[in-house]
Amino acid sequence: MEKTINYVPTFRARQQENIVLQEFNFEDRMIPMVEIIKEKDRTNNPKAFTEIYNELIYKIKAGKVLVDLPTYLRDISSMSDEVVKFNRKVLGVLEQRVKHFMFFSELRSKIIPVISSLLFKTGEENTITTQYNKLKEIFPNVAFRSYTNTFDFDIREIQKLLSESDIIIYDMDTLAVTNPLVKKHSILIKNLNGLFKTALRSAINTDIYNVHLEHGEIVVEADNSLMDLYKDIHFDSFGDYVGIKKDDFSAGGTISPGFIFYDPIDNLYYGFKGARKQLSEFKETIVPAVLKSEVVKRLRQEQKEYLDNNKGYDELLSIQNNKEDTGKSQARFKRISMEHYLHAMMTKIKMGEII
Repeated sequence: MEKTINYVPTFRARQQENIVLQEFNFEDRMIPMVEIIKEKDRTNNPKAFTEIYNELIYKIKAGKVLVDLPTYLRDISSMSDEVVKFNRKVLGVLEQRVKHFMFFSELRSKIIPVISSLLFKTGEENTITTQYNKLKEIFPNVAFRSYTNTFDFDIREIQKLLSESDIIIYDMDTLAVTNPLVKKHSILIKNLNGLFKTALRSAINTDIYNVHLEHGEIVVEADNSLMDLYKDIHFDSFGDYVGIKKDDFSAGGTISPGFIFYDPIDNLYYGFKGARKQLSEFKETIVPAVLKSEVVKRLRQEQKEYLDNNKGYDELLSIQNNKEDTGKSQARFKRISMEHYLHAMMTKIKMGEII
């Protein structure tokens, strides 16, 4: 794997993420990772798993795409039924994991399957080895994804298998870059010669809710420091969840108009929320506040390249200026956050701020 890759944007294969995945041009300095967390992208889709996700990945404008069947999911009462079902029947079943990865064999030159251990999910041992031996026969590149709570066990298996064409993804979840456990693991990863290494961390943790945002203020709980420090802990690239929260796949939920906007100059997030629990608050309160904010004002004046050809920013302008556009969609604003953040990352890479 080329060491010129800087960023691994990580998506869940849901409707708004899939729109961004298919529209954005990742060029040659990013490798997107797609987490497949349910059998179908939408419940009423008549197509089969193979057709749905092969079509999606084929349309992604990237030389390589990491495809993961994530093992970190844990059933909770609020989780949507389709995610629970997929978790139980596929994500946690060794044979089904291999079978579902094999569905992508026609795109083997583009897809990099992501292998994780099932030890802490099902108690089975050597599941990394089993997956690797079967998938490596088909796919030229394979990735290992290991978590802070599984790494000490995973590394024993991974060291026996890896080759220079493979990738290791160290998932920090929300642990701080300075956490002693991260330091310990990063030193071990440093000594894995030739392998391409990426650190993944969710910058916006699950405890951050729209209702708790301070309107127009910094989201102090959001921590995007991995972007600045990944080289210091011996990684070739970093990854995150593209400017949005790594949620727990809860089904439904109440209306709670809120929006998190990334400041690429200071590497901070700002929160905006409606005064009422009505979708009209996106257009009436949130959009005007974002566009009048000091963050946007500074970007316009000092580094306009962060706003030029920025699909997310342009959509905010369109909502403000188009009387017929009501902006009444929480999901849409999640997509706008992602579009703005991805544009910021690409701009940083092209400007040499991420190297």
